Amino acid sequence: MLASSPVTVRAQLGPDGSPIDTSDYAIDLTRGVVISSSRVVGLAGAATSLAQGVEGGLQNPAAVAYRGPQWPDWYDYWLAFGVTYPFDSGDFYNSGDVVGDADTLGDDTTLFLIPGVYWQMWHLGIGFTIDSQLVQLPGVSNPATTQEETLRLRFTTFHIQAGYGFLDGQLIVGAGLRILRQRTFFSDTFVSDGDLYKTLGLGAEVGVMLRPHYARWSFGGALFPKMSTGLRTRGEVSTTPEGDLLLGDYYVPRKITLPTTGSIGFSYQFGPRPTNPPWIDARTLAAEELEQLRRRHEAADKGEKREIAEARARGGPDVEDEVRAIQRKYDRRHATIKQTRKDLRRYAWETLRRRYRWDWPRRYYLLTADLWLSGRVANGVGVESFLFQTVQRSGQKVTISPRLGFETEIWPKRMKIRAGTYFEPSRFDEPKPRAHGTLGFDLSMFKWNVFGLWPDDYRWQLTAALDLARAYGSFSVGIGGWY
Repeated sequence: MLASSPVTVRAQLGPDGSPIDTSDYAIDLTRGVVISSSRVVGLAGAATSLAQGVEGGLQNPAAVAYRGPQWPDWYDYWLAFGVTYPFDSGDFYNSGDVVGDADTLGDDTTLFLIPGVYWQMWHLGIGFTIDSQLVQLPGVSNPATTQEETLRLRFTTFHIQAGYGFLDGQLIVGAGLRILRQRTFFSDTFVSDGDLYKTLGLGAEVGVMLRPHYARWSFGGALFPKMSTGLRTRGEVSTTPEGDLLLGDYYVPRKITLPTTGSIGFSYQFGPRPTNPPWIDARTLAAEELEQLRRRHEAADKGEKREIAEARARGGPDVEDEVRAIQRKYDRRHATIKQTRKDLRRYAWETLRRRYRWDWPRRYYLLTADLWLSGRVANGVGVESFLFQTVQRSGQKVTISPRLGFETEIWPKRMKIRAGTYFEPSRFDEPKPRAHGTLGFDLSMFKWNVFGLWPDDYRWQLTAALDLARAYGSFSVGIGGWY
C-alpha cells in the first residue's frame, strides 16, 4: 500500500466581515468618484465627447490628437498639472461601515496628482500622462522595526498615448499603453525610503471622437480593457507553506485589478460661439500670398543666373566685379522676399489667433452627457479591505454611472463656470449608490510668456472644481491656458 503525499489546500476568501487569511484575492481598484482635471470634475466626468488636452486624455485617449484653432501653427504642445484633494474622504470608496474604522481613515488619507505633456504635429499627437493615487493608514506595525508606523500605498498609472485626426480632424482616433505600478512602504512622508513590495501590470486603451466642423454636437467613446498587476519585487514579502504571500500580518493579494471600463458620450452646444471649429495652419490662410512669393523667389533665381551668364559672356577685365554686384543685388532681393514671407506668416498666425481668442462671440451654453460602465473583478475586495485585512467583496457585478454636465462663459473673456451631477454605483453589496453634485470655474489671470516658451499673448488661467456627495467631498485645482 502506497502512502499518499499530503495535499496543501489553500484557504478560500471568506464571507464579508471575516478576516482575510489567503492571498487568493484581487484588489478592485475601480474608482466610483470622478478623479481628473478641474474641468472634467466640474462637468461631473461627462467629457468623453469633448476631451481635449492633457486633462482630457484620462477620459478619452483620442484627446491626444485634438487640434483646436487656438494654436495656428504646424505644431502644438500641452502641459498640465492637476491636484485633487478629497477633503472629506471618510467613505471614499462608498464601502459603508463593513470594514475599518472611520477615525483611522481620516480625511487626509488620499491624494491624487495628475501631471502630463502632449506634443502635436499637424493632426498627429503623442502624449504622456501620470495618474497617481496616494493612500495612507497610520498605526500599522512595521515587521522590520516592530514599531507602529504609517503604511502607504501608491497606485500610479502611466498613460502613453498616440492619435490622429482623420478627415481634417473631424474623426479623431487615439490609443495607448497603460502601465500600472503599485508600491507599498512605511514612511512618514509620501516619499519611499524602501518599498516593502511592488507590483506591475500592462494594459491598453482606445478612444474615438466624432466632431464635424461647425456642427453643434459631438460624440465620443472610450474603452479601457481589464488590466492586472503581478508581484514584481518581493521585498519584505514571505511565502507560507500554503503558498500565500505575507507582509508581517498582512496577506498580500496576488494581483491588483482595474476592470474593463468603457464610456460613451454626447454633447451639444447652444449660442453664437462657433462649435467644433477646425484647426487651420497659418500657412493655409496665407497660401495664395506665399505662392506668389515662391514664384518671385524662383524668378529672382532665374534672373540672377541669366544676368551672371550674360556678364560672363561679355567678358572684360571687370567681369568678376560685375558678377559680385549682380549677386549683391539679388541677395538684397532674396532677403526682402524672405522677410516678407516671415512677416506674412506672422500676420496670418496673429490673425487666426486673434480671431479665436478675441473676435469670435464668447457666449455659449454646453450640455454634455456620459454613460460609464465598469466590469467585474473575480475574488475582488476593496482597497480598505486590504488595509484592514477584512473581507468586503467588490466588483461582483457590472456597474453603470450616468453623468451630466453644463458649462458657459458667464463673464466674457474672464470667467467660465460649470456644474454637473453623476450617479456613483457601489462596487459592494451593502452600501447604497450615491448622487454627486459638482461645481467648477476657470478664471483668466494674466499674460506671461514664461521666458519665451509661450507666445507673448499667452494668458494663464486658474481652474478649480468641487465634488460633493454623502460622506465625500473633493477639491481640484490646476493651471493652464485661457481660451
